[in-house]
Amino acid sequence: MASQDYLIAIALIEQNLVRAMPLGGKEVKDNLEDPENFKKLGEEVVLNLLLRVFQRSDEGSLKRASEDKGLLLVHMHPKRMQKELPFIKSEWIRDGDTQQFLKYLGNLSKEVWTASFIKYKGIEFTSISKNEEI
Repeated sequence: MASQDYLIAIALIEQNLVRAMPLGGKEVKDNLEDPENFKKLGEEVVLNLLLRVFQRSDEGSLKRASEDKGLLLVHMHPKRMQKELPFIKSEWIRDGDTQQFLKYLGNLSKEVWTASFIKYKGIEFTSISKNEEI
């Protein structure tokens, strides 16, 4: 089932005491309702972003800006991604209000998950926001 939606990985980090929000994504081409499709695409998007973040470590020290919500996976329509995500990104970089950022992100997205690594299980996604109206 083809879709115009995207899965976007977002890292909330500080590098050299300056907030940054690297992100990366991929078009959703398969049905995300299928847990295997979701897990495969989610892991691919998160891995690609984390490799880029790791490469940034050559430029200085890195720190998660939010321990439990520092790595996010977002299901979003590309028009919202292009039009509204840059604004809330710049607001977060300016003021660092993670709760406000997550609230805005939840309003713009179909669903938002945190991503974490669980020993012996691998990458686990936990839904923190779901918007049935989009």
